[in-house]
Amino acid sequence: MPTTLYAHRLSQPSRAAEMLLRELDIEYDFHEVDFAGGETRTDEFAAINPFQTVPALVVEHDGETLTLAESQAIMIHLCRTAADQAAARRWYPGEQDIPRSSKIDQWLAWYHNNLRRFDMFHHIMNLHLTLPMLKREIQATLLEPLQEGLRPGLERLEAHFQHQQRSGHAPTLLGDEHPTIADLAMGCEFYQIRAAGYRFDGYPQVDAWLEGLARRAHFQSVSEEVDTLGREIQAQSGAYLALAAFG
Repeated sequence: MPTTLYAHRLSQPSRAAEMLLRELDIEYDFHEVDFAGGETRTDEFAAINPFQTVPALVVEHDGETLTLAESQAIMIHLCRTAADQAAARRWYPGEQDIPRSSKIDQWLAWYHNNLRRFDMFHHIMNLHLTLPMLKREIQATLLEPLQEGLRPGLERLEAHFQHQQRSGHAPTLLGDEHPTIADLAMGCEFYQIRAAGYRFDGYPQVDAWLEGLARRAHFQSVSEEVDTLGREIQAQSGAYLALAAFG
């Protein structure tokens, strides 16, 4: 059975998992999950992922079919089992470098309560698709509180990057030239709102970190749908959006 990724490319965690599959040169089938049609709520999908979220991975492992949910668990599994272990260990070294892996685990744990919880993209979509008379209300009551909630996380990241020893490359969470799966997870989160017009004013190191990730070929290719939608949102709804982070 080939590796199959059940995902949607407007899902930040889905894109992070797919980018890693490509970075590790793992062949996979892509199954686009039909959110609008309620696919995640079907019994068939629940058998694959009882959490009924994306992404989910189905893969043959040691003669058995493994179904796995949660992007971080998926990415760690991919690094543990990739044929090209030299490449995989740059993203997540596992037992080969426990201190470095522990630092990656730390950032992944921090990410959920400090960045992921302030995901604002679905509200941006609501603003984009709703009647003009409601757009200002969505901006004021939904988007602005999320932006304010995101501010401490941005400040923490900016300070972290500033304190790193720079070596002529774009910032990364561990300070190495090569990013990790934690960089991918957080980078996809921020890139989604940047595509819709979010500006990281006052956070130049965060902006440089994100730009470094965005230059990677697989990051670009998996982000094409987000880029297209972001341009549409900016062209049609940009006048209603106040998307800037000031340090």
